[in-house]
Amino acid sequence: MLSYILFGALLIYAGIMAWFIIGFIKTHYFSSDYESTTALTIIICARNEEKTIARCLTGILKQDYDLTQVQLILINDASSDRTVLQAESVLKNTNLNYKIITNPQQKGKKLSITYAISQANSELLVLRDADTFTTSTLWLQTISDFYKTTSSDLIIAPIVIANNFGILWALQAIENNVLALLNCGSAYYKKPFLCNGANLIFTKAIFEKVNGYASHLAIASGDDVLFLEDVKKIPSAKINYLKSEQAIVYTYPSFSFKQLINQKIRWASKFKHNKNMLNLTLAILSFGINLLWLFSLFYCFFVPQNGGFILFFVIFKLIIDILLLFLASRFVKNKGLGWFGLPVGCVYPMYACVVAIASVFIKPKWKL
Repeated sequence: MLSYILFGALLIYAGIMAWFIIGFIKTHYFSSDYESTTALTIIICARNEEKTIARCLTGILKQDYDLTQVQLILINDASSDRTVLQAESVLKNTNLNYKIITNPQQKGKKLSITYAISQANSELLVLRDADTFTTSTLWLQTISDFYKTTSSDLIIAPIVIANNFGILWALQAIENNVLALLNCGSAYYKKPFLCNGANLIFTKAIFEKVNGYASHLAIASGDDVLFLEDVKKIPSAKINYLKSEQAIVYTYPSFSFKQLINQKIRWASKFKHNKNMLNLTLAILSFGINLLWLFSLFYCFFVPQNGGFILFFVIFKLIIDILLLFLASRFVKNKGLGWFGLPVGCVYPMYACVVAIASVFIKPKWKL
C-alpha cells in the first residue's frame, strides 16, 4: 500500500512539474531593441532602510535610459532612521524628477503606494522595494521595450537573491530561482500565481479598474499577489512574465534561520487570503511530497529490507528537483550555486515542512 501511495504521489509531482517546465521552456527570452523611451513612474515605499536605499537609488540613476522620462516617488513610511537623509544625498544633485513624501505616522505599504499612484505623472508604474538593487543598466529599457511590445496591463519581473555564500543562502537562492521558473511557466498558460512588489510593473488604468487594493486593504500583506488575483479577474487584462536577465532585480538574503522563518511566515499569511486553486494545490503538493520524502528516507534507514521502491522515490524526487534547479540556473546565474544543488535537495524537505507548520501556528511579525 505504501508503494502505491508513493508511486501515485511521485506521478502527480512529476506531471505538475513537467507542466511548469514546458511552459518555462516555451516562454522565449525577451530581447530588447533599445529604442522605446516610455514615460514611467518608479514608486519605492521605504521604512527604516538607511543601509540599502542609497544602493537602490544609485542603480536607478545609472540606468542607460532617458531619465527625463522617469519620475521617482519615494514614500518614507515614518522611518525612525536616516532613510530620508541617505535618499536626499543620492538624489539632490541630479536632474531626476523625484518626490520624497513622508508619512508622519506609519500607514503601511498599500496606503503609501496608493497615495504615490495618485501623484504619478505617468501611465506606466514600476514598483520597487528599498532593499533591492540592479546590476544591469538596461533594467528600465527592457521594461519599456517589453511594455511597448506586449501592451501588458501587468508585467511580472524577476526577483533574485543576491550572490552570497553558505547553505542558508543557497537554500533561499535555489527556492527563489525554482519559484521563478514555476511562475514563468504558469504565466505561459495564462495562470500566473506569484509576483513580487519588489519588481512589479502595471498601468495606472488597471490599478483603477480593480479599485486598487480595496478588496484586501485590511490585510497587512498582499500588495503584490492579492493585487495580481484582482487583475486576473478582469477578462481583458494582459498579464505577462518578463523573462530577461536584464530585467532582474536583486534582493538580500536572510542572514539567520530565525529571520528566514519569520519572513516565510509573513509571506504565507497572504496566501491564507488567496483563493487561487493553483496556489493551494502547490502548497498541499509541496508539503505532502516533502513529508513523504522525509518519511521514506527514515523508512529506508530503519527498514532497509523493504526499502527498494521507497529508495527509488527518494532518488527520483531529488532528480526532479535538481532538474528544476538546472533549468532555473540557465535563467538566473547565481555564482557557485550549482555546488549546493544536492545538499539543498536533501535539506529542503525538512525546511519546507517546518515553514508549512510554523505558518499555521505562529503569527507573522511585521517590520517595526
